[in-house]
Amino acid sequence: MTDYISLFSLDHWIYILILAIFAIILFKFNRNIKQYLDWLTPTILIISIAQQILLYGTYIATGNFTLGDSLPLHISRINTILGIIFLITKDKRLFPLFFYFSGFAWLSFAVPTEVQHITHPLGISFLTNHVITLLLPYYAIFAYDMKLDKKDKFFAISILAIYVIFVSFLNPLIDGNYFYLTRKPIFPATPDIIYVPASIVLSFVIFYLLEFLYKLIYKLFYK
Repeated sequence: MTDYISLFSLDHWIYILILAIFAIILFKFNRNIKQYLDWLTPTILIISIAQQILLYGTYIATGNFTLGDSLPLHISRINTILGIIFLITKDKRLFPLFFYFSGFAWLSFAVPTEVQHITHPLGISFLTNHVITLLLPYYAIFAYDMKLDKKDKFFAISILAIYVIFVSFLNPLIDGNYFYLTRKPIFPATPDIIYVPASIVLSFVIFYLLEFLYKLIYKLFYK
């Protein structure tokens, strides 16, 4: 049985510390980012791709690649792919999606579920994925002047609803746990007919909070 980290264990605090260090650097030097885009963006892109190789390479090397857990269907993995495409294309249409979807990375980072220790390749993958996923929206704001529109959260929630409905039907077919609908991290006894709509409603609340955070950052850094 895999030994996962626990809430506020030493590994969890190390993860939090590393994220905090990168966040402080990003926000402290936000006005200098545009001067170094020629190497900063390619570096983030290369690290993101390397993280994907580490993730799926570990699954394959250890014989643990399964349809139920290893497909790029966890929301954090989808967000990583969106981020990689954005770093390559700078497509503004992707920004609202990986901005709002990063809210789920905040949840999984704050309350780690089935996360390996930092000495495990998948622990390193988790840390790398979440540091980039959580900070990339703000990097995009500082580096490329990305902006949110009021209607963007409705677009994001509609895409999320389609995704949640899709994985709720897919999970039983492949013994999957995508969006953590099968092994629920909270209220595990709640039936899907209640849990799925409630998850979407909660997601919309999270999107509102992220929109507030976005406005606050613009007020603080773009006076």
